[in-house]
Amino acid sequence: MRSQGWWLALLLGCSLTGIAQAKSLDQQVFQLQLVMDQIRLARSVGDRKGVCDESRRANNLLLEILPALQQQRSGLNHAGLQDTILLGFDEC
Repeated sequence: MRSQGWWLALLLGCSLTGIAQAKSLDQQVFQLQLVMDQIRLARSVGDRKGVCDESRRANNLLLEILPALQQQRSGLNHAGLQDTILLGFDEC
C-alpha cells in the first residue's frame, strides 16, 4: 500500500512539473513579445540605443527558449522571429 502512494506521488509530481514548464514557456514567450513591442516603440520614436539594447535582450530571450519552442511550438516561424529581432542590430 505504501509503495502505491509513492508511485502516485511520483506521477503527480511529474505531471505538475510538465504543467509548470508549459506555463513557464508561455510566460517566456509573452515576455519576448513585450520586449519586441519595446523594440517597435523605440524605433518609432527614433531611440537607436533603445532599439539596440532591447534587440540584444530579445535575442538573449529567444536563444534561451528556442529549443523548447522548436519542440513544443513547431508551427511557429522561428527563423522569421529571429530575423525580426536581428533587424534591430542594424541600429547598433
